[in-house]
Amino acid sequence: MKPLNYKERKRSTVQFVIVFVVCLFVVFWSSFVSLYTGKKGIEVLEKKHAEYNEVFEKQAAITFDMDNIIKMLYQLKNKKRTLNEHKQFQGLISNLRRDIETKIIITEELIDAEQFQLYKELLAQIKEIQTTVDNYENEAEEYLYNKELLEKCREKYRAIELKTKK
Repeated sequence: MKPLNYKERKRSTVQFVIVFVVCLFVVFWSSFVSLYTGKKGIEVLEKKHAEYNEVFEKQAAITFDMDNIIKMLYQLKNKKRTLNEHKQFQGLISNLRRDIETKIIITEELIDAEQFQLYKELLAQIKEIQTTVDNYENEAEEYLYNKELLEKCREKYRAIELKTKK
């Protein structure tokens, strides 16, 4: 014996099963997409993390070298040296500066160039400082040389004056 609403119940059951299967499909598809997207996101984050660590290490090394250059510039400016020692010290500073520039160029080929813009500006300033210190040192040497010549002239003039007074 079949109930009177058998067709209706059968149709409702089929509708329920279809809606349930569609909902399950949507839930599983959403889960799959979420997991896949999460996996890709994690890969991107790990890649960025590795890149940022590499940039940080390079920047730390460059900063350490820059500190050494600044200390050397301070010593160059404040400690009296012979002209030869001054040139050798300037050569050391220039070599360090060129090494840093080379590191930056090599790193920029691998990583975003904007990461090292500040260091480029600092290196340009260091180059200007070196030029200024060189000019100052040359002028100081020339001043001392002229001062010695002036003293010799004074002594000669005094000697001539003494001879003429006698």
